[in-house]
Amino acid sequence: MPILLIVSVVLFTTAMVFYTFGVWSEFRAKTLKPKHVWIFVCGVIVDSLATILTYTYVGGVVFTPHAIMGFISLGLMVFHLVWAVIALSKGDEKALRGFHKLTLFVWSVWMFSYLSGFALGMMKVV
Repeated sequence: MPILLIVSVVLFTTAMVFYTFGVWSEFRAKTLKPKHVWIFVCGVIVDSLATILTYTYVGGVVFTPHAIMGFISLGLMVFHLVWAVIALSKGDEKALRGFHKLTLFVWSVWMFSYLSGFALGMMKVV
């Protein structure tokens, strides 16, 4: 496997760890806190970098079902992050307590994309 692709896989997995930790930490806390936003920031940055490296390796944007799902997932992560920053800056307790509903949805979509990429990659290895 080419080094660029290996780095991308490691980064996607690192993003998954950040994002999963942030999502479930926020869910257990029952309210959005600044530390959760920072973890989401790390997840978005690492996922974005992995996406850039992957498409550098591929040689451009391709429109496969997995790629489309990946772009949707990344877009949802960015939307989720922006909404988290807005909710936190407003300090609206109702929004902060209910934020986990959006978080779980975005995480579920992202995990589907991550796992489908994992499955596709494993099919190429076997």
